[in-house]
Amino acid sequence: MKLRPHHLLCIQKYTGKGYDAPFAANMEKIIRRLQADPGQLIQLVEGRDDVCAACPHMVDGRCASEEKVNRMDRGVLSACARSYGQADSWRALADAAGKRIFQTKKSEEICGDCQWIELCRATREGWIDGKEE
Repeated sequence: MKLRPHHLLCIQKYTGKGYDAPFAANMEKIIRRLQADPGQLIQLVEGRDDVCAACPHMVDGRCASEEKVNRMDRGVLSACARSYGQADSWRALADAAGKRIFQTKKSEEICGDCQWIELCRATREGWIDGKEE
């Protein structure tokens, strides 16, 4: 599976709300796959990924908010000491993002201007692989 780095955060905080029904259905499909196989290999990619595939904000293969999401991606990569092209299990990546971003409150710095930030703030802390730590 291919994921943009900031989607490591979005997936962990997802509550069923999305841009539209096709986006939500795709996100839920991805989450079910990751919950069924937390050892699944994830490649961190720059640009369009498996979550973006159903996003209504994709225009000609690019995100309408490209600058913002690129900044968020760089923040996640930096915080988790990862790089584009690197691959690891979902469990390892989710754990790194949880410990280095959610538990340190770096999510406010990385995602502070995201339209979903209030929803994320309201979700349970430590939500990884479909269960609380």
